[in-house]
Amino acid sequence: MYSINWSQVPETAHLPNNFRNAVAGKEMGVNRIRWVHPTSLPAHIHEDAEKAIVVIQGAISFTINGEELTLGEGDVAVVPRNAVHSGHSIAGEAVFIEIF
Repeated sequence: MYSINWSQVPETAHLPNNFRNAVAGKEMGVNRIRWVHPTSLPAHIHEDAEKAIVVIQGAISFTINGEELTLGEGDVAVVPRNAVHSGHSIAGEAVFIEIF
């Protein structure tokens, strides 16, 4: 399979008010993340990959190695491998794409 629509991928809950649709290949993954306020992502690291996030709706607060960022529609952030990162919703609903 080389193509799929997000509507064909089941949405699952991972943390309270934190939902995702996940698509994975052999060496990368793409997630559509939907945060409904209030939600938070605890601090953690990824030892095996860096990741990029692209906000497509709403806004989120995201912290990378102690630097707190407010990311809104169209903003892109890159999280280096082994960087401590966390985040939380700001208001309403936010949707972003996460690429590993």
